[in-house]
Amino acid sequence: MTRERIGRPVVVLAFGILSVLACRKPDYFPLNDGQVRRYAATGCKVAQTDTVETESRMYAIAVSGSGIEAGIGKVCEVTLTRDDKPYLSFFFRKTRDAVLVLPAAHLDGLEPTPGWVRLLELPLRKDAFWYGDAEHSVSFEVMAREDVAVPAGRFRNCFRIRIHAAEPYLMDFWLAPKAGIVRWQRRSSRNRFETARLGAE
Repeated sequence: MTRERIGRPVVVLAFGILSVLACRKPDYFPLNDGQVRRYAATGCKVAQTDTVETESRMYAIAVSGSGIEAGIGKVCEVTLTRDDKPYLSFFFRKTRDAVLVLPAAHLDGLEPTPGWVRLLELPLRKDAFWYGDAEHSVSFEVMAREDVAVPAGRFRNCFRIRIHAAEPYLMDFWLAPKAGIVRWQRRSSRNRFETARLGAE
């Protein structure tokens, strides 16, 4: 009798934990120490004569380290290199309902905002819209859920998110479950465009 009474709550608790784990939504923005993602990018510039100049670049996004900050929690440092040269660095942190980023520098027309910017509102859902900062200088919108094919493979159920910032800057990026950013496309001026795709490991 006693064994049965003890056993039932343990089984119920174990089943409850497994149910919660099974229902957890996949991580669309993984930040694991040492994680590196490489992207092949093609850019183009449309000249006034309507000629198109194209260029190729390689980007790498790496989680270079993390630490616990008092009053904030875990903070991850992420570095971005372009053609194997240092380009930008950011700090990211996650809460239960958001992914926040601390921009490091000016990026082709996108002025950094002071303080943490709300990059993602969690859980992600189609048609969601939010402002990244109190000044409303940058906003984000979930445009669609799509399948995306890139050199690294085919990713299903990706969220396409659009960043609205000072004109003419516009950027879309695609987030895949457990993989993070698999593609981005941006317009940094009225005649400069760039598309990047996650490469095979």
